[in-house]
Amino acid sequence: MSNNGGRDLSGGSSQDCRLRYSRRAILFGLLGGGVLMGFRNPVELLGQPSGGASGSGSSADESTTKESGQRDDRGGAKEDQSESKPEDDAREADQREPKEEPPPPGDPTMRMYIPRLALQGDTVMDGDSEEALARGAMKLPNTGYPWQDGANPYITGHRIGYPGRESYYQFYNLPAMRRGDAVYLRDANGALYEYRVSEKFAVSPSESWVTEPVKGKDLVTLQTCVDSVARSTWWEITPKLMEAGPDTGRLIVRAERV
Repeated sequence: MSNNGGRDLSGGSSQDCRLRYSRRAILFGLLGGGVLMGFRNPVELLGQPSGGASGSGSSADESTTKESGQRDDRGGAKEDQSESKPEDDAREADQREPKEEPPPPGDPTMRMYIPRLALQGDTVMDGDSEEALARGAMKLPNTGYPWQDGANPYITGHRIGYPGRESYYQFYNLPAMRRGDAVYLRDANGALYEYRVSEKFAVSPSESWVTEPVKGKDLVTLQTCVDSVARSTWWEITPKLMEAGPDTGRLIVRAERV
């Protein structure tokens, strides 16, 4: 047999062979250490997450997650407290300081604004006489005022009226009022009360129930004369209307406070 000259069977020298073995040992040592440290493969050894359900994270990651969760919990608690605090303050303020109603005006005279009828500040007198009604709109004195809770101010006006006065054609177009139309009253103190039309109908002169308040509602009722209670006659102007006899109807437009 010939001498192989110190070479191993793979064709390399003994020194090369030992070098290769040592490199393998180092590599296996790293991989073995990786398994002990919780890494499942060389990809994890490079610091990339495995994404496996059975892999366990490091203690540093767990502590970071725990601390961040605590911070989130504390932050959430603070946020909830900050949101509820204004409501609690408002509720306590309502209990401590009851709302004060403005004082009633010394003068019961009011101003009336009805855009649908082009009325802009017509006078509403408190009275029950032909003279007061000839001047303009009139609120029956036995009915309430807007600044009173549950009131139903009952305001009546002429459809034809008298030239040169506010009563002239004041409620001529009252039959044109529609649901949702605005009615405004302003008192002598300058307070403005807004109403929206809720219903329109006609009654006979003897039906005084329309002047009474309605429980749980703040209303204003507008009234003018029509030929009869029939809907088809609300627009007619005839001598019968001028006579205001028993057959003459009363057109009612009722609005609710908003």
